Amino acid sequence: MDREGRQAHPNYSSGEDYILEFRSFRYGFNSLDFRQRVESAAVQLDLVSLGELTDEESSDLVQLVSIGSIGFPLSPLGDYLVDRGEEVMRYKGECLIYWLRELLFRGAWLDLRLMGGELDVVFEDQRGGFVYYPTGHRGREIGPPPHPSWKEVAYTRLLPE
Repeated sequence: MDREGRQAHPNYSSGEDYILEFRSFRYGFNSLDFRQRVESAAVQLDLVSLGELTDEESSDLVQLVSIGSIGFPLSPLGDYLVDRGEEVMRYKGECLIYWLRELLFRGAWLDLRLMGGELDVVFEDQRGGFVYYPTGHRGREIGPPPHPSWKEVAYTRLLPE
C-alpha cells in the first residue's frame, strides 16, 4: 500500500530489451513481445492490415515506438512514414506515436491484471474477439480506449503489376 492507502500497481515486465515509461508506468518488454504489441497497435489504429508486415516493416514500427522516430527506414513502410511526415504522424491533430504507445501499454496493462487474477476474459462470437471484465463483475466491461483511426492515410503495399 502506498501512503494514500491505495494498492500500488506493479509494472509489467516480459524482459529488458525495451524499457518504456508511459504516464506513471514503467514497462519492460522482450523483443518478441514488444514487436507483437507494436504490430497489434498499428493494426488497431488501421495504419496497417493484419498479418501483412514484413520483418523490415515491423522493425521500422518498433523503432518508431521505442525511440519516437525512424532514423534510417528499413522498408517501404518506414519510407512512407518518413516521407509523409506530419500528414501521417499527426493525422487530424492526433499523434501516431502517442496512440501506438497507448495501445501497446493498454495491452500490457490488461495482461498484468489478467495474470493477477483481477480480470475475466470471455470470447464473444458476435464481436469476433475477447472482452475483459473485472473479476466477479460481468456487467462492467473494460473496453479499449476510444482511439482515432489512420485508415484514410493507412500504409498499403504496392503490388507488382
